[in-house]
Amino acid sequence: MAVLLVLGRHGEGPRIWKNAGWVGVDLFFVLSGFLISGLLFSEYKKTGSINWGRFFIRRGFKIYPAFYAMLFATFLWQVAKHQEIPWRSYLPEVFFYQNYQGDHVWNHTWSLAVEEHFYILLPLLLVLMLGLKRKGNNPDPFRMIPIGCLVLAVGCLLERLHLTLTLPTLQISWSSILFPSHLRIDSLFFGVLLGYLHHFHPSALIRITSMWWSRLILLLASALLVSTCLFYAVDSPFMLSFGLTALYIGFGGILVLALYWNSEKPSRLPLWLNKFKVWDLAAFIGMYSYSIYLWHSIVSQHYQGFLRLFWPTINESALFWGYVLISLAVGIVLARTIEYPALNLRDRIFPSKQSVKGSQAGSSFQFVVADVEESE
Repeated sequence: MAVLLVLGRHGEGPRIWKNAGWVGVDLFFVLSGFLISGLLFSEYKKTGSINWGRFFIRRGFKIYPAFYAMLFATFLWQVAKHQEIPWRSYLPEVFFYQNYQGDHVWNHTWSLAVEEHFYILLPLLLVLMLGLKRKGNNPDPFRMIPIGCLVLAVGCLLERLHLTLTLPTLQISWSSILFPSHLRIDSLFFGVLLGYLHHFHPSALIRITSMWWSRLILLLASALLVSTCLFYAVDSPFMLSFGLTALYIGFGGILVLALYWNSEKPSRLPLWLNKFKVWDLAAFIGMYSYSIYLWHSIVSQHYQGFLRLFWPTINESALFWGYVLISLAVGIVLARTIEYPALNLRDRIFPSKQSVKGSQAGSSFQFVVADVEESE
C-alpha cells in the first residue's frame, strides 16, 4: 500500500491518489520503525546483546547496492545524453544528507536519508539502554522507550509548529519541514514504540484490541487521523505540523489492528481475498517495495516520452497505468538482479542471529512480518 501510494503521487493519475499519495512515505516510516526495531529486539531476546556493527553491515547490504546502482545508472544516462554532470548534487546523495541539501539528483531519495540516520541512531540508543541495564540490573532494559518516544513526539511537533508559523519570515519552503530527519524522526520512533510493545508487552496491545467495539473505535480513530491528508494539502500549515503527527498515529493504529485483530487464533481472510489472491499479491509487491521505490522516478521521467514516440495518441489514463505497471515490473526485475543477490551474499557472510518469529500473540499477519524482517 505504501509504495502504491507513492507511485500515484508521482504520476498523473486520479486526483485523490496524486494529492494523498505522499503519505505512503509516512506509512513507510512507521513500518520501518516497527520492523527495524523488531530485528534488534529479536537479537536481544536471543543473544542478550545487540551488535551495532553487525546490524549496520547487514543494513548496508540491504540499502547500498541497489541505491548506488540507481545513482550509477543515472550518471551513465547523463553521460550518454552529453549532459553536464551536476557533481554537487551527487555528493549529498552518496553520503545521505540530501534531505538537508537543496541540490540533489532525485527528489524522492530524501526519505532514504531519514532512514539512514535512523539506522545509526536507534541501535546506538538501544545499546546505551543495555549499558544502563547492566549497571542497574533492570529487568526491562528498554522500559524508557515509551517516555523517550513521547518526548520526541512532542519535541518534533513543537518544532514543526514553530517553523510553520514563521515560514514567511524564514523564507523557506514546505520541504524544509517535510524532509529533515530531526523533524520526521518521530514517525519512525512511533513504529519503534509499537515494536517494543509487540515484543515485550504484547498483552497491552491485546487488551486494546480484545473487544469488537475497541477494535471498531481504533479503526475509526485511525481512519479519521489518516484521512486528514484528504482535506489538507501537504504544504498546509496544519499538515506540516499536527497533520504529520496524526498520520503516524493513524498508520500505527492500522498496524496494531493488522497484528492483533484476532489475538486468540489466526485470522481468516475473507473468501474473496483468498479467491483472488489479493493478500499474496500485496505481499509480493511489498517484498520488492524498496527497489520499486528507488526506480519509479526514473521510469516516470523517461517512460512517457519514450512511449509517445511509438504511440503519439495514447491517452493520459493509459499512460498513467502503464507507468504504474512498468514501475512495478522494473522494480521487481532490478530487485532480483541487484537487491536480492546482495542479500543472499550478506546472509552467507553475516548470517542473521536474531529470532524472526517475535511474539507469537496476534494474527497470521505476524508471520508475514517475520518474513519481511528476515528479508530486511
